[in-house]
Amino acid sequence: MTDRAVLRAAGIAGILGALLWSLGDVLLVGAHAMPADYPLLLRDYAPRIPFKALPWMLPSSEPRLAAGALIPNIAIPLYLAGSWHLSRGVRPAGRWLSLAVLVLLICGNAWSPLGHAAFYYPGMVYKTIMDVPVEAHPALLSLGSRFNRILLIAWLLPVLTLGCGMLLFAVAIATGRSAYPRWTTLILNPLSPLLIAAAGALMFPAPVGGWFYAAVLNIGFLVIYAVSTILLWNGVAPAARAPR
Repeated sequence: MTDRAVLRAAGIAGILGALLWSLGDVLLVGAHAMPADYPLLLRDYAPRIPFKALPWMLPSSEPRLAAGALIPNIAIPLYLAGSWHLSRGVRPAGRWLSLAVLVLLICGNAWSPLGHAAFYYPGMVYKTIMDVPVEAHPALLSLGSRFNRILLIAWLLPVLTLGCGMLLFAVAIATGRSAYPRWTTLILNPLSPLLIAAAGALMFPAPVGGWFYAAVLNIGFLVIYAVSTILLWNGVAPAARAPR
């Protein structure tokens, strides 16, 4: 397989990974409950529940939540391949810069399955409160809070790491020495794709708008991988390659 074919395959892998991760987001946190529908959890116990994603999980069945947690975990190799694709796009800007982008994206993606799947556990704990005697509620509320603390650490670690990697990626493009046109900095950066996805959340009615909101991060990566794959479809021009 040629270098060009590998680069294309890695970009397509990133696109497929973004689609599967977006599906996982929609399954896990893509529903929506009103306080009137779940008064015990969203009204009576609301001050004791720090888990802000709960309203987007309550209407979903356990199999749906489990699928939402597991599908991205299975798909993470696709994102790892996509990380290499993006790093090759900025290789002409410098070997060390490209390596730094690759390491940050690989680490962020490697850590992200726990941060994603961890939503399942406090969600299921709080959902269980509705099915057990009142005497068990304090213990489950406490357990849910402890799970939520672990979730925050597990989620923020990959998000911040991926954000730093994409910021460095955008800086490399802005220098004008990458394989991407400099104007693509307006798209291939940590913020613009998120704004595109957020616009979808506002434009489309429920439930589609809610799906965009749930999957905003990975829809952002879908935009990034799609644009990058198109731009690098014919490979990195030999004259632009960094010395080995």
